Amino acid sequence: MFKKSLSILIALVMVLGLAGCSGKSDQGKSDVSETDKKVEDINQTEDVDQDETKEEVPEVDTDAPEVVDLGGYEFVVADVNENRWFPKEGSSEVANAIIERVKWVEDTYNCKITFREHNESEFADAVLSGDKYADIIICPTWEIGRHVGSGRIMDISNVPGVDLTKPYWTNYNNTKLLSYGDKIYGVGAPFASQNDEVFVMFFNKAIIEELGLESPYDLVEKGEWTFDKFLEYEKAASKDLNGDGVMDENDRYGFAAGHDWDVSVVMYLASGNKVLKQEKDGSITYGVNTPEAFDALNMVKKMVAVGDTFYPKPEGSDMDAYVNAFVEGKALFYTYSRGRGVADKIYEMEDDFGIVPIPMGKNTDTYQCWVSHDAPSMAVPITNSDIEKTGIVIEALAYAAQKENDIAFDEFCMTKLRDDESAKILADINQYAVSDLCFIGQQMVGDIYQGLSIIPNICFFSPTTEVASAVAEVEISVETGIQEFIQKMMGTYVEETETE
Repeated sequence: MFKKSLSILIALVMVLGLAGCSGKSDQGKSDVSETDKKVEDINQTEDVDQDETKEEVPEVDTDAPEVVDLGGYEFVVADVNENRWFPKEGSSEVANAIIERVKWVEDTYNCKITFREHNESEFADAVLSGDKYADIIICPTWEIGRHVGSGRIMDISNVPGVDLTKPYWTNYNNTKLLSYGDKIYGVGAPFASQNDEVFVMFFNKAIIEELGLESPYDLVEKGEWTFDKFLEYEKAASKDLNGDGVMDENDRYGFAAGHDWDVSVVMYLASGNKVLKQEKDGSITYGVNTPEAFDALNMVKKMVAVGDTFYPKPEGSDMDAYVNAFVEGKALFYTYSRGRGVADKIYEMEDDFGIVPIPMGKNTDTYQCWVSHDAPSMAVPITNSDIEKTGIVIEALAYAAQKENDIAFDEFCMTKLRDDESAKILADINQYAVSDLCFIGQQMVGDIYQGLSIIPNICFFSPTTEVASAVAEVEISVETGIQEFIQKMMGTYVEETETE
């Protein structure tokens, strides 16, 4: 029954969620040209048996980019994931849509799209020698920070034909980290979506029912899904499962996470605070050195207290121990993104589960869900010599990929979720997506890494450390690093050279 009702729910919530930017263009013209007929082809790729779903999914921007004959131009994509371009035909509805998108762009614009596996060292060598590496690269957002710092990628706003104001760009660019001032170095894209890299909170329904706790869904609906309530639930979940009088990895706790370094940062950002805080005038300050941040960090300590509220993974085990603990009923909550398969075991667990946003702290009136620094971002290498053609193909790919994320989301909900509420939460999750400039800054300036890493160090790994004094130790070096970071983002940084 859930799957039958879910298709209707998905269509309704997607209007408010993934397509929520509502920047649609005029829906057509009275005269149908040959170009218009080609454009129609991309909107007719769904299975004919899905007519009901097709009527319900949100409309897409039908103002197609101008069709230009590129004379057989080879458009090279350097990506870490070949399945974003050439998946196995018939393996899924999404795979078929991707194949159709690539074919449509090739046929419509007379070009050839080819794939090379992205390698950071090869990219650096190509730029150093002035050779073309690829028309675009797609890699984790944190890596692009290194390319910005080394001057390997260009300002996308200078690429002719790319219109980042279109909804098929704005709907899928969640991190918004790779820009400063009027420069834009990288973006999320509909063909490299960041949507499933937004962190969420999984919860075990059976434990909630056992403890007689109010459903997190109801708390979210009322705006009462807060740090205080989360900590209350964590403490309530603690239980000596084997009755040996010792709380260890064999017992139940409130919380686990996909990675123990990330979890403190995820919760800190959910508090409404920043690591690098960008002001309205463009200046950047170290956001951890404020009374509000200190208060948030002390609260995070309580929520990730290993062996108290947070599951203590066995010594020598890897990060899978955390998701295993959640699946086995040894943790009430588990946080991670849906991307890259880390949380996949949850979808097969025996107990029912639900999904809600990360709870909110005192310095925000809305939910703040971190977009992983592993989310894919697209950038354009500085050594591209035929940038006009590059821009035409980029824009065509973005336009043609608009429906792929809707198809992927539909498939995910139908095959992985257990209830309608999770589908609604996930359809709306992008409105809560947040990130922080520190995640690319740490790749460009070592001092910024210090300012970021202090959060897991004092909250998770060394929780007895006093917050204010620890922050004071790194504050000056972080502020110095921020100035270097700004210069690198603006392209004005000059490496100091030693003089004799």
